[in-house]
Amino acid sequence: MPLKRNFDLLKECDLNLLIALSVLLKEAHVTNAAKELGLSQSAMSQVLKRLRLMFEDPLLVKGHNGMTLTNKATAIEQDLKPLLNRVISMLEGDEFDPATAQGRIRVMMNDVIAQVCIARIIKDLDKYAPGIELEYVTQKTQGFKMLRRGHIDLIVGFYDNVPKPIKSQVIAQYPWQMVTLDKTAARYNEGLHQDDNINDDSPFQLLRYLYQEHNQIHVINALKTINAEDASYSLSSGSLSTMIQALTAPNTATLVPHFSTGVLKGRNTEDFIWLGEPIELELKVCWNMQHRNSKLQKWFRKLISSILVEQLTDKDVTK
Repeated sequence: MPLKRNFDLLKECDLNLLIALSVLLKEAHVTNAAKELGLSQSAMSQVLKRLRLMFEDPLLVKGHNGMTLTNKATAIEQDLKPLLNRVISMLEGDEFDPATAQGRIRVMMNDVIAQVCIARIIKDLDKYAPGIELEYVTQKTQGFKMLRRGHIDLIVGFYDNVPKPIKSQVIAQYPWQMVTLDKTAARYNEGLHQDDNINDDSPFQLLRYLYQEHNQIHVINALKTINAEDASYSLSSGSLSTMIQALTAPNTATLVPHFSTGVLKGRNTEDFIWLGEPIELELKVCWNMQHRNSKLQKWFRKLISSILVEQLTDKDVTK
């Protein structure tokens, strides 16, 4: 085919649709592809219509066991993945040199982890990658959706499950435990103190540190160890400093990581009374495989992982 004809074909096509096509052919399911790309089902259906017109083929057809790929779609799928990978490599260049890299890394973490590592990250970026700007995003319930849509680059946190297609790697395990600042409540829980003014069925008012929500099973198990399964929550907060201040109220307790006490000014480690038994939770770094600059992301994942292991180990405390 003449070169001019090739260029004419490319000009008529929206090449961004190739990314959506890759996901559609992999999933063979409009709804699943929509979730992976962060689109609505109706928007994904419109994308499929455009792709069918582009390739003059149905691409996906309904069968007894869901949708199946046409012969043309199967051939396209075999060629498309290496093509997209090659384009990504061309955009990134053959070698990644952090010293000359430019851009911004957007990391979502909770406030405790951020306080532990943020100064060290800035120091190391200035030393090894001065052209990289760091943006810290406080942890949100919609974090994984933001990651899929490319609004952030990495998430660091304690998660039981990481939804597909997000990738994750365990950095390390760290102990979490129920804690209180109320010595009276602690003695009551240990059976060493009785007070008629305390409700026998629910001795504690629980404070919910919002980043517990991804570890519900562990929270329930932690409550069992202090006989507080039926206790009610009186406060939910994403601010650790607010949580610790609330712990000064009578009969309050919450679940936090051991290392959290190491970042609190004005409080000694000895002030905290640990209840029940510690539970080990996995700290994970999570990312999107379809990242705009995968080599920079990979380099930064290694950097932040090594910093966290070092810093959190230094700040860990024991019961």
